[in-house]
Amino acid sequence: MEDGKVILKKKVIRESDELISGKRDVPSQSQIPEDVNMLVTGLLHKDGRSFVRVSFLRGKDWAEGIVPDAKIEKSEGFSEEEVGRLAAYLLEQKAMILEQAKGVNPLRNMFGM
Repeated sequence: MEDGKVILKKKVIRESDELISGKRDVPSQSQIPEDVNMLVTGLLHKDGRSFVRVSFLRGKDWAEGIVPDAKIEKSEGFSEEEVGRLAAYLLEQKAMILEQAKGVNPLRNMFGM
């Protein structure tokens, strides 16, 4: 959905015990539970740098991150392991997230278009 300030993307990725590299410290995107929704803002600018805010929602649980840094800044309800998976997802999908953010048009939402 590219008609507003955010893009809502339903995760359809199943949780898996396997990691792409076989190492326990490098989670893959396949480890993000499928019941997590992701919101992506448009491209934001502050202090001469561009970035995107990403929110992950699961019921009452939430986590907020930033791309291109691929860092989870705040979270509530997600375990430390899950936060690590979300950060790994941001890193793996950085290009796709930035591309989606470029398509968000906040003016369309403001004028109800």
